Amino acid sequence: MASESLSLDLVPPTFSATSPADCILRSSDEWDFYVLRGILIFASDVFKDMFSLPPTGPNAEKEQLPVIKMTENGRTLSALLSVIYPIVPPEITDIGLAADLAQAWQKYLMPIERLRPFLSGVFNESSLMERPLDAYALAWRLGDRAEAKKASQWTHGKPLSFGAMSRIVAIAGDQEAVNALTSLRDLRQPHLRMMARLIPIREHACPNHGGGDNGSYDRNAYIEHTIAMEEQVKRVLNKPGRGFCFDF
Repeated sequence: MASESLSLDLVPPTFSATSPADCILRSSDEWDFYVLRGILIFASDVFKDMFSLPPTGPNAEKEQLPVIKMTENGRTLSALLSVIYPIVPPEITDIGLAADLAQAWQKYLMPIERLRPFLSGVFNESSLMERPLDAYALAWRLGDRAEAKKASQWTHGKPLSFGAMSRIVAIAGDQEAVNALTSLRDLRQPHLRMMARLIPIREHACPNHGGGDNGSYDRNAYIEHTIAMEEQVKRVLNKPGRGFCFDF
């Protein structure tokens, strides 16, 4: 069975006006999803409280069905319902949609463990390269430590501006996600410096480039060479799995 589309201009057939329904969920951008309340109630107590109106039979006239306005947009609501319903769920690889879905999922107080398998395709190399901070924050929200650790390796080259940190908190739902990332960066620099100092530059370079014995060497060249090594290691770390440094 083919996955159903999550295009913004299409409501999946499962939630169209021709499907059995006793309620209409209207997205923030005015897309209508025809649903059976009984299915959603089993998934979330929040939906149970939301559906306080008297039930209407699934064979009632469509224009008589109660309409509940949702805060989620059509794309997010479509993904949310597709995962809840007993149908083949769509393949979700867009990290922006995945982040919105994860936030909505927790809003309706559903166990995050149930959502993880549906978002496994999000943590691909393309997402890690293009949006590593978002991937890290999403993995944090999902409680997936392995993916969070993997994504963190791709964040070294990204500046942690106020806007970036605010976005991480919004996606992760937890300030601790930023704290952990900043702590990682604070530990990184002294370790890089220590690694660079362990390399025996003076044994392999001429005096003019930081080498030499018995104090006969250019100290400034040695310092510059050490700093250059730190910067080279940084560049390699910024692109995990992208080859090795052969400069030193």
